[in-house]
Amino acid sequence: MKRYFHLIMWALAAFILTPDAKAYDSISADKVVLNRINGGKTLHLATDIVLDALKLKSNEQIFITPVLTGENGEAAILPTVLVTGRSMHYAYERGTMRGLKKYKKEYNIVREVRRHNGYPQTIDYSGTVDMQPWMRTGNISLNFRYDNCGCGVHTGSDLGEPTDTTLNPAPGMYVAYITPRVTELPVSIHEGKARVQFEVDKTELHDNVYQCRNGQTIDNRQQLKVIYDSIAYALTDPNVELAKIEIIGYASPESPYEHNKELATGRSRALAEYIGKYVGNRYQISPDVTDFDAVPENWTEFREQVVNAKDITDAQRAALLELIDRPAFSPADYDAKENELKTDPRFRDLYRTKILPQWFPHLRATKFRISTRLKPMDDQQLSRIIISSPEKMSLNQMMRVARLYPEGSANFDTVIETALLYYPDSEEANLNAAASALRKRDLSKAEALLKKAGNSPEAVNARAVLLANKGDFEGARRLLDSIQSLPEAQKNRTLLGDE
Repeated sequence: MKRYFHLIMWALAAFILTPDAKAYDSISADKVVLNRINGGKTLHLATDIVLDALKLKSNEQIFITPVLTGENGEAAILPTVLVTGRSMHYAYERGTMRGLKKYKKEYNIVREVRRHNGYPQTIDYSGTVDMQPWMRTGNISLNFRYDNCGCGVHTGSDLGEPTDTTLNPAPGMYVAYITPRVTELPVSIHEGKARVQFEVDKTELHDNVYQCRNGQTIDNRQQLKVIYDSIAYALTDPNVELAKIEIIGYASPESPYEHNKELATGRSRALAEYIGKYVGNRYQISPDVTDFDAVPENWTEFREQVVNAKDITDAQRAALLELIDRPAFSPADYDAKENELKTDPRFRDLYRTKILPQWFPHLRATKFRISTRLKPMDDQQLSRIIISSPEKMSLNQMMRVARLYPEGSANFDTVIETALLYYPDSEEANLNAAASALRKRDLSKAEALLKKAGNSPEAVNARAVLLANKGDFEGARRLLDSIQSLPEAQKNRTLLGDE
């Protein structure tokens, strides 16, 4: 008979240790609120534990314990609620519940509640635990752990999925973006070279066939067409307009320097004025779009000719390069170099037979630089340009496009990243990209970007948010206190509090 009794008790114990998991799965928590009290030293949990579908036999009980878990496995156990069946409830009240002394040792029971099977029932839970540093530095998970053996919280099972949350105010802190100031638009540059000819010692431009007094025939039609075609090509994009056409005239190193300067300047001016009239008539663009400059003596390309010449000796090449590279600080210095080319025994024959008749004519050229930029556009038009030709946009225009979308949206962040791609050294572009990284809690990226973001109030605010994300709240407060004029900083300072 005694043996039979022990068998029955063993079977009862097995039943208690292996409750109906499906029944306990119906227990849920609703209206979970975590907040800090007692000057931030204590964490308070308030929630409703819903027992509506739970069925407990008269001699059953279940321990429900909230557990907070940190990112690195840290844990904090809050007080336990004991839910009892009818008989267990009365035993608990009378202090006759078997194992009660053990239960009170294993659990911090804050409340005992009898389950009324078949009726809706909610436990108004309230419990506290001491704040620990890890609770504020990262994400935490709130689990409700249950067991009915009374063996302790660590032997229990979790009710449903954990609730992920954070006590760090950083995810709710505000970042501030900067719309950069309006600047000149980037320009696309198309460069070319034309050999527009002029009559000896004259600056008048001839656009048709012209017979000079010395019998030379000048025909600039093909060379002018080179410039016309380059302008047309630069304007093939209907979204751009001419920003500037620069004409740079080059003369060869013969005759006195001052005379060459006057000649080169006059010829460059004449060509610039001619092109200005052309774009005015052809494209209805102000002639003022053209500008000119002159290089009186083209020693740079003369040097290239010497370096690349195949029909001179190495000794001639070395001597010529030494002459060309000799510093010249005044027109007299240039004239002295030219005179040496004519008279020095090392050069004079070469000058007469090759340099003057063959090389110098190629130095008398006109280089032109055609710059285009975007036409004036509204923000909606710019939102299409940033897809096709972002390199044509200013940083201000890009940020205006970003503002068309909600902050933090995929489109907004795409524009912010595009701005950083095309303006990698801009403090504003780095700040805005850092702000977007902070919103995503990509702290390593934000930290790297903030190194190039300058020291504007918006950048200081972003650094404060970064520190808060890392748990350095005191450092974040110091930064925010220094920029209280920034609205985002004021809000963030309030979120951090003073403890």
